[in-house]
Amino acid sequence: MASYASCTACPESGELPDIHDRQDVERLVHAFYGRVFEDPLIGPFFAEVARVDTAVHLLVMADFWQSHLLAPGTYRRNALHAHRELHSRRPLRAEHFERWLHLWTSTIHERHAGPVADKAVRKAQVIARALLNNTVGNGQERPERQPVAIEIGLKGSREVTPSS
Repeated sequence: MASYASCTACPESGELPDIHDRQDVERLVHAFYGRVFEDPLIGPFFAEVARVDTAVHLLVMADFWQSHLLAPGTYRRNALHAHRELHSRRPLRAEHFERWLHLWTSTIHERHAGPVADKAVRKAQVIARALLNNTVGNGQERPERQPVAIEIGLKGSREVTPSS
């Protein structure tokens, strides 16, 4: 069970703490990736295809989420490049991004509640959509830098045209 030393809410009261600092982000990222590596659909992408060094990856992901949630500028890498490289080795599909989003969202909802936790869910939705659009697209040939809009939800995805 996670330590709530830096959180303002009391777990015994049934209230979940919001995400307040780097330690909260690190605990969240560790819990999330514990699920990811065990997941039969997306776990193999991390363990077998990307061969992720968890000690390094978890720190990088903590930087990524800290940068998006608490302290802009902490993360200084190119997430899109990494996902395009992964997609070139083993094709990603919408269901992979949906599973990632589901695991992230459920991990947050089990551990946190509040404005920063809500922001983490919204940001993950945007990130999943952007990575899907810029790796998988809609399966048709397209110029490298032209994204294809696809709506992602936990129940499915559909192509979205500019008029919809």
